[in-house]
Amino acid sequence: MSQENAEQMLNAIMQDEKDIQEKVKKAMQEVQPRKFEKDW
Repeated sequence: MSQENAEQMLNAIMQDEKDIQEKVKKAMQEVQPRKFEKDW
């Protein structure tokens, strides 16, 4: 594997990681308000 191929793979993985983190953040933001509702 060439240096360039390795860098491209690393960049792709890092981009995927960012996308996943954004999705998790959005999901957490949607869930959080429900925690404050009282069920009594």
